[in-house]
Amino acid sequence: MRIVQLVPSLEGGELAQETLEFAQELARQGHESVVISAGGTLVSRLTLHSCQHHELPVDQKRLFNARVHSKLRHLLESLQADILLARDALCSWHAWKVWQSLPETGRPRLVTLLHSLPPGGSLRGRINGALARGELVLAASRTLASELQRRHAAILKQTPAVLSGGEFEEYPGLRVHYRGVNIRELDRRAPVSGHWHQKLLNQFPQLEGRNWLLLPAPIAPGKGQERFLELLATLKQTRPDVFGLVVGAVEPGQEKFARNLERRAETMGLAEHVLFLGARRDMREFYASARVTLDLADDRAASGRVVTESLAMGCPAVAIAGTGIEMLQQCFPQGVLPDLSGKSDAAVAAQLADACESILGNPLNVNFSGFSLAETTAQAVSWFQSLCGDRVASRHSATGMG
Repeated sequence: MRIVQLVPSLEGGELAQETLEFAQELARQGHESVVISAGGTLVSRLTLHSCQHHELPVDQKRLFNARVHSKLRHLLESLQADILLARDALCSWHAWKVWQSLPETGRPRLVTLLHSLPPGGSLRGRINGALARGELVLAASRTLASELQRRHAAILKQTPAVLSGGEFEEYPGLRVHYRGVNIRELDRRAPVSGHWHQKLLNQFPQLEGRNWLLLPAPIAPGKGQERFLELLATLKQTRPDVFGLVVGAVEPGQEKFARNLERRAETMGLAEHVLFLGARRDMREFYASARVTLDLADDRAASGRVVTESLAMGCPAVAIAGTGIEMLQQCFPQGVLPDLSGKSDAAVAAQLADACESILGNPLNVNFSGFSLAETTAQAVSWFQSLCGDRVASRHSATGMG
């Protein structure tokens, strides 16, 4: 199959990284993988793995952009793609407008993907409604799928039922597609080198003999660091062997917040129980060495990447919101907390402490089956093939393309 992804840019961030990983895995599984974007630093990594890239300013936020739409139309006509996968609302809008203008017999199947809620958390508006226009609509979690249903049920119902079955009876074209983890890079079977461990202990001798709790998140309000400190303060009363590791860069403009966090940790008596390590490139080793990974961000539509990567490495995890909870329900129910609605900060810290105590005392097995990048990509491809039916073979034989 020839699969074209439309994404605003490949400059960085979770959406660009997910596009890159999906494109590379498609190529690895023998498909023709193409990305159209405004460019960015990840383009060189994309083209190193037998993937094509075409630069087009699809990140321009104008409802009607005749120049971009004309170029996109000509590009799609030349590519003769089987699938056009539009990631995010803006690209879904551009894709839908151009796709409608193509001859029905010669156009690709249109797939849209909701990766996360836009800033402000609402899917109102004409551009956001384009996310529901795909012949196949993918959502990165059940939470996001429910939000699409709530906001754009009328559009979803207009889509012809090309596919059958699925999780949502009223909307057969709607599917949940979780982001997969590249387990060739995050390989739980590969041991952590003794050199890495010794180097870390030489730098931070206070970690020797302690049980590490890991919080990977950018340092900024709402990302969970304050809640993590409350958890550590609660746990240290009964588990002085616990040590907290905060891994993540300080977001631009949040330097004062970061300094206040460190001062707050000292005031709470946590100077010997927590370290702020900044951004790290050795997350595989940290996941492998930690006893529990925590995702304590407030965002109910958070991607759950940290939880998914931790579980892929066999490290238990706990989350309080977002896709991480959905992953835990399927892979590690021990990390699912009771409903936290309306609970005070102290009550939340107590429930988090209880969950961590349970895991530290008797961790249950992590079952990560079905969520590797290879598995989630194969699942998506199977939907694409069902969407295309016999069109792939007939179109490619007619054009002489393989």
